[in-house]
Amino acid sequence: MKPASPDTLVDVDRYPLEDLDSRDGQAFLASCRSGLKEQSICVLEGFLNPRTVAGMVRETSALTPLGFYYDRPRTSYEGNDNVDRSWPPGHPRTVEHVNRYRQVLNYQIPNDSLVRSVFHWPALTEFVRRVLGFDMLYTSACPHLALTLQIAHEGDSNGWHFDSNNGNITLLIQAPDSGGVFEYVPGLREDRDEHYDDVRAVFESPGKRVRRTNIRPGTLVLFNGKYALHRVSPVGPTKRPRIIAIFSYDKRPDQLFSRDYIEMVRSFRQDAPTG
Repeated sequence: MKPASPDTLVDVDRYPLEDLDSRDGQAFLASCRSGLKEQSICVLEGFLNPRTVAGMVRETSALTPLGFYYDRPRTSYEGNDNVDRSWPPGHPRTVEHVNRYRQVLNYQIPNDSLVRSVFHWPALTEFVRRVLGFDMLYTSACPHLALTLQIAHEGDSNGWHFDSNNGNITLLIQAPDSGGVFEYVPGLREDRDEHYDDVRAVFESPGKRVRRTNIRPGTLVLFNGKYALHRVSPVGPTKRPRIIAIFSYDKRPDQLFSRDYIEMVRSFRQDAPTG
């Protein structure tokens, strides 16, 4: 089957990705850059039209049984699967958080799927490049992690963490009936100061500083999680899982993720519970 044309899937009247050099396109870019710089986030609600969302829900729901079930605690820092015991007990670098969800890998997603059509849309890649300020940008070439689906059932969560890169692009396909809210604290750390006391304060009392974004299906989000602590809160009672697509880009056209990480993901079971 021939893949759908992305400009029929996306609300291009609201978001002029194919005309970024126009006055409206320049204003759109400026708004996204400002959101990332000042708040660490740019939320494009209604990026997909409703028919596209419904089609993606059908497609991705059928892929759920293929997902690898990730269920191991994590810390908030890079290399988060192993606690660094050189830090004292209770230090933010030793605190582990629930990290549990299914992950459908790139090679498991059909080439003619709607979500892949959007991911490989050149206009979207160019938009992301301009917003993030790179000279060159490509969709990842990784056959496993270039495009993935993260599927969270009741009780699942993506624990508190910082990202190791400067830009994270996600597309929410389906929201659960309760919970599964994206929560973040912009600018919590800096290159020269990790602000561990502030991180600890968020762990102990997240309500005081945390911002919550009730993202609706069909929303594209650009997020800078390198300096912003963030998580997806536990999914509550629900009849449907939270389904989100994660788009990976790189400044190199041949970028691949580490073999160790890929093998770890592929070692997870696929016969996991669904809430």
